[in-house]
Amino acid sequence: MGRPYGRNKTIRRLLSTRRPAVPALRSLVLLSLVLLLAGSVGCTSSTGSAGNRASSASAAVSTGVASVPGKPAAPQPLQGLCFSPFLNSSPADSSSLTPATISGLMSKISPYTYGIRTFSATGIGQEMPSLARSNNLKIAAGCDLSTDPNYNEREVQALIALCRTGQVDLAVVGEEALYSNYTSEAQLITYIQRVRASGVPTTTSDTWGEIIGHPGVAAQCDVILANMFPYWEGQDIRVAIPYLDRCYNKVRQAYLFRQIMVETGWPTAGETKGAAVASLANATSFLSGFTAWAGAHSVKYYYFEAFDEPWKAAHEGEVGAHWGIWDDSGVMKPGMSAIVGTR
Repeated sequence: MGRPYGRNKTIRRLLSTRRPAVPALRSLVLLSLVLLLAGSVGCTSSTGSAGNRASSASAAVSTGVASVPGKPAAPQPLQGLCFSPFLNSSPADSSSLTPATISGLMSKISPYTYGIRTFSATGIGQEMPSLARSNNLKIAAGCDLSTDPNYNEREVQALIALCRTGQVDLAVVGEEALYSNYTSEAQLITYIQRVRASGVPTTTSDTWGEIIGHPGVAAQCDVILANMFPYWEGQDIRVAIPYLDRCYNKVRQAYLFRQIMVETGWPTAGETKGAAVASLANATSFLSGFTAWAGAHSVKYYYFEAFDEPWKAAHEGEVGAHWGIWDDSGVMKPGMSAIVGTR
């Protein structure tokens, strides 16, 4: 992730819309029902009716990340990490990137997280599930989508093949494909349905505003995976967690009885976006506040991201290179060890 979706009109409109507060008693009743459903309803086959698919999506999905309620009193492992092995070489110039190199990177983070999320199913992406398994990591395997239908077809077919190996815990079809206008809603739904037919829980990842704005897509997903990045939306670090909480509750209100996962992060260096300052101090503050918030609300997440990727600076500006908890040499950044513990 690295796209400046603070410009998203849907997001601004949603945040400016005030909804009546839900009474406390009703909230307790709804929470009880959610817990009951999570414990008793399983996922159904993707070959069923639309009603059956909606029912299966309302159940808790095993995504390979652990949810630990309560504010952490000491450093704790992360539930999930976004993982890319392209540190100093871009995906277009990665001939020297070997499975052994990737496994070495995974071994650095495996003591600190339960699972990873990847973003492509072709090329070296085909090795990711088996390498994750060998490093005791669950995996949400993703496929990349673009405006090229032929490229998309190769990625979708590759993700389906990975799912059929039995090594994928969650399939993620595309990253902000709706926000970036890479595919139409109808085409994205078709891709999701095809991957979901493999029997692996399936979703897409997009900005929280696009997720709310496309209920037809959400209806095809077994779990909601919403990107919430207060930095990209220009929020001061002092209000970043309350802002994210508002975003999360907008999605939760739109999709009651659905499992909602979050992708988020904060850069350690780079450009300032509105009131959002990219710095190591702000990144550690955000990580600490977010993990405490996620624990208190039992929210599962993938934190963006494991390692710095300097090659991204050419595409996203300086900030694109500085989202990692570890730097591009594989060293955990100062202050992170006070927040991120081992499992």
